[in-house]
Amino acid sequence: MDASEYQNLNRQILSLDKITDRSCGGKAFGLSQLIEMGLSVPAGFVIRNAKAQTYLADLNNFYLALESEQVAVRSSAIDEDGDDASFAGQYDTILNVTNEFELRDAIEGCVKSAESNLVRSYQQERGSPAKTSMNVIVQCMVKAHVSGVVFTSDPITARRDRLLIDAVSGLGESLVSGEATPDHYEINLADEIVVRHLVDDAPLLNDKEILLISEQAKKAAATVGHPLDLEWAIGENGVLYWLQSRPITTLPSDLNEFDTVLPNPDDLLTTSNVSEMMPGAVCPLTISFTGGGIDYGLQHMQVKVGVRKIIDDNWQVTAAAFGHLFLNLTGNLLISAGVLGASADQAAQTLCGRIVPELEELPPEPWWVRLRNTVKLLKYCINAPSVVVQFTAELEHLVIVEKKNSAQMWDELASKLWFFNHCMAVHIQSSALSGFLCAIVENMVSSKSNDSTVEEQAEAIRLLSGAKGIESVLMVEQLDKLIDKIASRSDAVVGFQRAEINDALAWLYSTKTLSEEFKRFLDLHGHRGVRELCMRDLSWRDNLDPLIQSMQAAVQARLVPNKNNKKNEDAANLSQVSRGLQWILPKAHNAIRRRELTKSQLVELAYRFKVAFSQLGRLMVSDGLLPDDDLVKFFSVDELSSFIKNPCNEAIGHALARRSALEFQQNLSFPDISIGHPEPIDPGSIVGSETDFIQGRPASRGTAEGFVRVAHNIEEAALLRPEEILITPITDIGWTPYFSLISGLVTDLGSSVSHGAVIAREYGLPCVVNTRCATRVFKTGDRVSIDGGLGTIALIP
Repeated sequence: MDASEYQNLNRQILSLDKITDRSCGGKAFGLSQLIEMGLSVPAGFVIRNAKAQTYLADLNNFYLALESEQVAVRSSAIDEDGDDASFAGQYDTILNVTNEFELRDAIEGCVKSAESNLVRSYQQERGSPAKTSMNVIVQCMVKAHVSGVVFTSDPITARRDRLLIDAVSGLGESLVSGEATPDHYEINLADEIVVRHLVDDAPLLNDKEILLISEQAKKAAATVGHPLDLEWAIGENGVLYWLQSRPITTLPSDLNEFDTVLPNPDDLLTTSNVSEMMPGAVCPLTISFTGGGIDYGLQHMQVKVGVRKIIDDNWQVTAAAFGHLFLNLTGNLLISAGVLGASADQAAQTLCGRIVPELEELPPEPWWVRLRNTVKLLKYCINAPSVVVQFTAELEHLVIVEKKNSAQMWDELASKLWFFNHCMAVHIQSSALSGFLCAIVENMVSSKSNDSTVEEQAEAIRLLSGAKGIESVLMVEQLDKLIDKIASRSDAVVGFQRAEINDALAWLYSTKTLSEEFKRFLDLHGHRGVRELCMRDLSWRDNLDPLIQSMQAAVQARLVPNKNNKKNEDAANLSQVSRGLQWILPKAHNAIRRRELTKSQLVELAYRFKVAFSQLGRLMVSDGLLPDDDLVKFFSVDELSSFIKNPCNEAIGHALARRSALEFQQNLSFPDISIGHPEPIDPGSIVGSETDFIQGRPASRGTAEGFVRVAHNIEEAALLRPEEILITPITDIGWTPYFSLISGLVTDLGSSVSHGAVIAREYGLPCVVNTRCATRVFKTGDRVSIDGGLGTIALIP
């Protein structure tokens, strides 16, 4: 029996409620599912395997049984409204059919539309069969008061925590065709209407109707198990009818797949601190490996201090949402509630660089418990130097051995994973001592606890900046010497500064002295770069382009006439401060150096694991487990073990969808403080464009006036021009070469010990941190004045 004979045998008419599978096409099957859910769907039937000019004998009986003045005739091809392709608008729909003769013409039009050039082109692009069975739906038309579409997930941003409704007056055909501009509504997971964009003053839908559409659409999506694109209409009788249901075919994997569950639903989260080394969204491997390590290290501190009994596998002091990492401020308050003299304000100052009014104190432990824990905390901090010395020796002996196949490589990696958690715990212990001593310095300068003025903050920062031998500053000095030598050459402009990156690199390597110095720099610092703890982002050693590009900008700055490239000499003179400060400052300086050392060790170790995971990816490709080695970064640590033992195509497809999701996650930004689960900032709700003054936290003294360059990432920083004022969410070590080009720095996040603040002081640049909103208030091209001593940024009209 050939295909045409099979189709003829299967030609029949079924009412919509009798359809049980996709043999009647995706559109008809979708309607039958809605009926089965108990939702209101206009009565109708489907003609299976419809043929032009060939009509089944009982067609008229089915048509007359509808008892409708007008019907709609619509396609329901086998390949239409499927999981992989929607075929939206490819086949014909005929409305307002009023009699048997028009019905036959409409059926014929639907069938013939399957042979159109438009459909054939779409089929070729999607890899669909060139010929497909055409089923035709005949359905009662709704006399619509208002109609529209609803997406149970946002098809543009891929957010699954938002439901979108578009509504137009009358029939929805004008909306689908683009002829009418709809009212637009968005509903969150808590069934709150969070966005209303109306065409006219009077809304087309009231709140009750909006929430009814949302409720029924969510029910449908939950029943079928995936996000849906549905068409609906509210009849003149007030009944909500559902006209179509199809999968949203453009979505990647769930952006919230790796969200962690908060210990308490109203915990306070922040993007501060953790965003310094890992701004933006990160891959699943980074979430599970690096994010898990951060949470381990912070819990380890709490256990050592006595405020937590054991380290919980469920994240307690960090969080993940939409592929981004956060600190759980509430989770970090255990120490404040468990030791003497600590407070929520102190914790906020340490982690966020400012007091957070929303952060409420936890109930304090009994005084004797706090006394015991205070002793443990002091011991924890005092032991930091010896712990760092011991760890440095351990790090020297750690080797991750390259293996010959993926199973062996994974066993090698798995046996060493614990060491990263150990390193994170050491760094947090080192940072705790540094933070403790820096807070004492600021309190001594202000003569009060956690209530210093901006002037007093600036003075404390000046005193603390006297620390010498800081690893990140030494790196800057080495890079500056190299850039100075490049800029001194007569052919530097043509050969390096204005050349394409590959040509500039070739020029650099063509000169022996420059080449040797550049290679020495890479030997020492090649493991550094942007987003250094992300397992997917490449280091300078593995991708020289960002480094060369920033060096070109730095050379350009050297060549600008009258550009002040003098380093900061405003170091603290201990003979001019009180005896108490004379005693504490050297200890604080040592602690800062030690913190920078352990941070460098953490980055170096992360680089070793990054190399090892990349090697694992290449071996998985060689072993036939993955199509490309980058895909290993889209498995969690726990998933890798089971996948290597039992690989499957479903897991590969899921990893590919996660990689697509990362592009959407990178477009999201968050407020610096979130109560409960973080919600991305709605671009349409951003306010502050009329603000001409911002108060941040002073980080490096000095003033500057200039044009703004807003750069959200290192790629945008490449557009910097000499003397511009850089406004950015946060910087890391990878931004360092640009500091010789700018005249000032402003960041949304950070503190006085953040990378940007430390390097700005080294360059003598005014710097303001923790503005929280500067990247949203100012735009590239604005002219502003900044005062790093007062922590202010003001727009110059």
